[in-house]
Amino acid sequence: MDLLTFLAWVAIIGFVYFLTLLALKFTTIRVLFVTIAFLPIALMLAFFIFRIPQLTNEAHKNEFFNTWKVGGHRGSVHNKIPENSLRAFSAVKKEGGQLAEMDIQITKDGVPVICHDSNVVRVTGVDKEISTMTVEEFRQLRFLNTNVSLPTFAEAVAHCVANDIMMIWDVKNVDEALLTEFVTQIRTNNLYSKVLVSGFNPIDTYMVKMADPKILTGFTWRMWELSTTDEDATIPRFTGALNAVANILDVLVYGLARSFIIPKFLGSDMAFYHVNDISRYLKRDAASNNIYVAGWTSNNADEQKWLRDYLDVPFLTDNVSTVPK
Repeated sequence: MDLLTFLAWVAIIGFVYFLTLLALKFTTIRVLFVTIAFLPIALMLAFFIFRIPQLTNEAHKNEFFNTWKVGGHRGSVHNKIPENSLRAFSAVKKEGGQLAEMDIQITKDGVPVICHDSNVVRVTGVDKEISTMTVEEFRQLRFLNTNVSLPTFAEAVAHCVANDIMMIWDVKNVDEALLTEFVTQIRTNNLYSKVLVSGFNPIDTYMVKMADPKILTGFTWRMWELSTTDEDATIPRFTGALNAVANILDVLVYGLARSFIIPKFLGSDMAFYHVNDISRYLKRDAASNNIYVAGWTSNNADEQKWLRDYLDVPFLTDNVSTVPK
C-alpha cells in the first residue's frame, strides 16, 4: 500500500469515527446513519417486489428478433422523403429493411400522432407545440416544401400493417388513453410479433408492460444522455451546478443500464442502446439476462456490417438504401 492510499484510508476512517462521535450526541445523525445502512436493503426489496417478469421462450419475441435485421430511423429518409412520413415507412420495405421506427406525440384532444419533436417547426415551418393543437389542426400541417400531411398514429399503423412492415413505437409521454390505443392496435391486428415499444423514460415502458405483459418493450439509452443533447456527447444540456448533477446521474444510470438492472426491473425484452455503446461484451451480458441488444443509429457501412454480420445485432439507420447487402 503506497503512502497516498494509506493516508486516504486514514482520512476515511477518521471521518467515520468523527461522525460516530457526533451520532452519540445528535439524534438526526443517528437517524441518517440508520437510513444509509438500510437504504440498499430497501432498494433490493423494491426491485424484487415491483419488477415485471421477463418474457422467456415466447414465440412472438423470438420471431420479432429473428426477423428484424435493419430498420429505418423515422423511416428511410433520403431524396426529399420526409421523416416519419408514410412514404418513409414504405421506403424501408422497398429498400430491404424490415422495420420502421416512429415517434409518437399526443395532441391537445388526446389523439396520438407521428412526429419526433414536440414542436413541429423543424419539419413544417409552423412554430407550434403539438400538445396545444387539436388533431384537426395537426392534419392541416404539411411537411416543408411538400403537400404531404403528417400522419396520425392510427394512419401510420394501418399503413405498416397493410405493407407488412414491423414497427418500433418510440414513446415520449404515455398516458392511459395511449396505453389503451397501444393495446387495442396490437390485439386487433395481432401485432405482438410485429411491434416493440421503447423510450428513454422507464416509467413509460413500465406502464406498457403493466397494461399487457405480452407487448415487447425496450429500454432506450445513450451514454451521457442526461447531461448532453447530441449523440457525440459534446453539447452540455445544462450549465453550472445542474450540469455537474446531470453528469453524476449519468454515471449512476450507466451502471444501472450496463448491468441491466433497469431493463430487468422493467421486464424489457431489448436493450436499445446507441451504437457507440454496443460491444460484443454487452451483447454477451445481455443474452445471459434474456435480453436482446439493438442499436441506433448507424449510418456507416463498415459499422453496419460489423453490427449485422459479426455481432448479429439489429440496428436503425437513416437511409436503408445505403446499407451493404
